[in-house]
Amino acid sequence: MEVTLERLDQPEDVGIIVDSPEISLARPEFVIGRAGDCQLQIPSRFVSRHHCELIVDERDRHVRIRDLGSQNGTYVNEAPVDECELKNGDRLRVACIPFEIRIGSAK
Repeated sequence: MEVTLERLDQPEDVGIIVDSPEISLARPEFVIGRAGDCQLQIPSRFVSRHHCELIVDERDRHVRIRDLGSQNGTYVNEAPVDECELKNGDRLRVACIPFEIRIGSAK
């Protein structure tokens, strides 16, 4: 399964590969935040140190997002979420940073 986040507030297409056959996650969680130990570091004062995490379940072929108690929230398709399953094309917003999620089959 290939999971990519496309940042929507950048002038050019910026795709962040979360999981693919070539780049496999050492663990199923992919943490997004400001802290140095996050897999995706976003240097914005609106983003919490450990803001949210993507959870990739290869066996069941699901991708979930979980808010980690962030100050400014995690949103899917503009609805605030604590945790929910993501679908291909969903809009994810980490505080004020917008992304689109792409979930595809391994090639």
